[in-house]
Amino acid sequence: MMPTVRPVSLALLLSLVFTATAAAQTPAAQTPASQPKVAFPDDARIAFVNLQYVFASSREGKAATTELQALQNKKNADLTAKTKEVQALEQKLTQGTTVLNDDARGRLEREVARAKVDFERLVQDSQAEVQERQQQFQRAFSRKLFPAIGEVAKTRNLWAVFSIGEENLLWHQSALDISDEVVVRIDAAR
Repeated sequence: MMPTVRPVSLALLLSLVFTATAAAQTPAAQTPASQPKVAFPDDARIAFVNLQYVFASSREGKAATTELQALQNKKNADLTAKTKEVQALEQKLTQGTTVLNDDARGRLEREVARAKVDFERLVQDSQAEVQERQQQFQRAFSRKLFPAIGEVAKTRNLWAVFSIGEENLLWHQSALDISDEVVVRIDAAR
């Protein structure tokens, strides 16, 4: 019977992309590369992979993180500009209440209301665009991640590979961590 790689939940993989920036800033003591290297036991039949570390350490994950950060920065700048526009209109309305006639005040109130609606749409559109891009990265990354894990598992004749970071993992031997090998396979798959 051929061993198979069972994909982890979509939510977990999406969280990889959402936490890519945080994973890149994880203290060095928590990453597999900084722990003292202990030889992988020849007779081991299970292993563990730190998916956040793999994403943050692979070329593709680093590129995705950079691109997502740039997109997020652009969207934040757009939102800041729109916020200033709405605030300027509100200030104009507040300062002109005693000077403006009823028709002018009504037009300005409608303009403020329209600007607020436009702002809310911009927020929703920005969030949707960032989320769609994150999902695109997640799908592309998972197409390389699972085969890479499978290759390492077959090479090492493993029965199972578990994800470090899952809530049900209480302890593991650091020598059983194959995260660095998975990063090498993913980077080689380009």
